[in-house]
Amino acid sequence: MIPAFSGRAASVLLVVLVAACAGPPPAAPAWTGPAAGCPSSAVRPPPVPVAAGDVRGHDYDGDGRADLAAGLPGAGRVEIRYGSANGIAAGRRQVVTGPGGRFGRATATGDLDGDGRADLVVAGSGRTAGLTVVLGGRGGLSDRQVTLPAVPGGPAGHALATGDFDRDGDDDLAVTGAGATVWVAGGGAGVRAGRATWRPVLRRGAAVAVGPLAAGDVTGDGFADLAVTYSADDPADEGTGVVYRGSPAGPAGRIRGTFPGWDVADVAIADLDGDGHGDVVAGIPWGHSGDPAGRVTVSRGSPGGLRPAEPIGPGSAGMPAGPPGVGRFGAALATGDLDADGYADVAVGAPDTPGAVYVLRGGPGGLAACRARALDAMAARLPGASTGGFAVDLAFTGEGATAGLAVTSLTTTASGLAAGLTLLTAGEPIRSTEIAAEHLPARDGEVGFVLDRPGR
Repeated sequence: MIPAFSGRAASVLLVVLVAACAGPPPAAPAWTGPAAGCPSSAVRPPPVPVAAGDVRGHDYDGDGRADLAAGLPGAGRVEIRYGSANGIAAGRRQVVTGPGGRFGRATATGDLDGDGRADLVVAGSGRTAGLTVVLGGRGGLSDRQVTLPAVPGGPAGHALATGDFDRDGDDDLAVTGAGATVWVAGGGAGVRAGRATWRPVLRRGAAVAVGPLAAGDVTGDGFADLAVTYSADDPADEGTGVVYRGSPAGPAGRIRGTFPGWDVADVAIADLDGDGHGDVVAGIPWGHSGDPAGRVTVSRGSPGGLRPAEPIGPGSAGMPAGPPGVGRFGAALATGDLDADGYADVAVGAPDTPGAVYVLRGGPGGLAACRARALDAMAARLPGASTGGFAVDLAFTGEGATAGLAVTSLTTTASGLAAGLTLLTAGEPIRSTEIAAEHLPARDGEVGFVLDRPGR
């Protein structure tokens, strides 16, 4: 979830972590290793990224390469970057626009119609803005758009997630609705005609606020499960995270156990320990999380439900020394297998000045601080580092040697909102090349780029 930017101008940086690109190196190393006392084998440069996640889930043109969608609601559009043999940046670009205000404020990707190519779901704002599906095809996303039936009770879509909750081979769509509700519509060929039937998951009256959603197989039974964060009373001082079990009828009852849901900014599901069960990662970027700089929690999945949450933050033993003053650790999350060892890794954004991204490695014991790396945005001379707002949103993207991490930033400028797309290397020295830039008028509530990723 991306916090609104209010009352000042901003610029947005979209960073894609890749194997190599041109540009001047920074004056100082940007990656830091684990703290003293960790095994020496844990201190090593970040490896060249490799395939991260399900390529099919983000392959709009069916060429076997993952593509990237980035909503820009301030401009009312979604930017598509197609994968290529030389990476996302070398691929072609497509712009998708649609009905309603702030088109692109939320996006989700999945093969909703079962044709083997990913489709893009986009939400806008206003009562006339429904959920738009842009269908994937042989040449990529088509010009044909369909509008799904309205979610009962009013406008929907500030949070979206896709997953095959009924295991019929087609991805299904979960959305938040008016009145703090959650709804699911099954996928299938009918989506191409704009047909969908909404079923309630979290009904009106059960909550006063709903936060991020995520999809993944927590119980290991082959059905995607749905993680929901909500507040039943006052979101200022309480919240709960629950997982609804996938079934032939879609999300059914809740599995055993909960995960932290108070003030959670982002949620992801990935198999961090390689046991075949998705683990729920929740980002809590506030001091009340138990770490002054924020923290993430990991609730491991199992056939019997969720295990107790395990916290990790900048102050955890073995964590690398991030930049001084790092804050809001957990504001954004992304998952993918960066080092190709078969265990999902987690990238964590900490956007407060000077801004940092941490990469936490998965392994047989789950996430381990001693295998973490931290990227200092100030040392790498990245936009957003000096004003607060680097790493506001994250998403792994690409495959093979061109896989990487997309990172957005919000920074203050004198003239408005400047949107940019920059390439960033993974090793030392950090090299960056900006390949796109755009200026937008400053306005309250602006969030900049909103990234799509598996399960969201």
